Amino acid sequence: MHQFYAAVMAGVMTGLGGAAFLAADNREVGSLLFSIGMFAALVLNLPLYIGRCAGAICHKPRQINRLPGLLLGNLLGAVLCGLVYGLAVESGAPQLQAARLEQTFFSTLVRGTFAGMIIYAGAQSWHSLHYSRAVGTLLAVTAFVVSRFENSIADAFYFSAAFSQTGVWNAAVLPFMAAAILGNTIGPVLLCLAQPRKDQLPESAQDARAA
Repeated sequence: MHQFYAAVMAGVMTGLGGAAFLAADNREVGSLLFSIGMFAALVLNLPLYIGRCAGAICHKPRQINRLPGLLLGNLLGAVLCGLVYGLAVESGAPQLQAARLEQTFFSTLVRGTFAGMIIYAGAQSWHSLHYSRAVGTLLAVTAFVVSRFENSIADAFYFSAAFSQTGVWNAAVLPFMAAAILGNTIGPVLLCLAQPRKDQLPESAQDARAA
């Protein structure tokens, strides 16, 4: 139960990063502020699906059975955050949702895959770097937001905020989210498979990877 609650709070923090992005007048500034979600999750050891799904799938012992609960917790936290935010704050979430839903399934899948790669690299940098670990996180988040790639947890926040603000539900959100989640899973797994196996790493690298 505690792990599920932690996953929910990771989703809430991602949503707060999305709120900072919506409030920023400049996209580049907003992308930097968005990183508070991933930064908080790493500092507080809150589990984020995109950062952990590849390890659960690729590394032994595999822990694939934990992924549905982790994903559900992240999505629930982001949705709840978005619903409350949409009631309290007027924002550009409806316009952002409209622009997102104009994308094709393939476009969203590709954007989700690329975002997954970047976020996974940022999460890995946190565990492998010692003195500048925050730099990898900031670069990763800024890069995927500026590139207009898709973070499914953040999108759950945006769509929930849009619904809460307008009272209008668009069923096109469902296939969009399916494509984004699939891409967010494929991207990290592709990178994870490219990494040396644990038994091929020197002891120092094994320790960092296990952290």
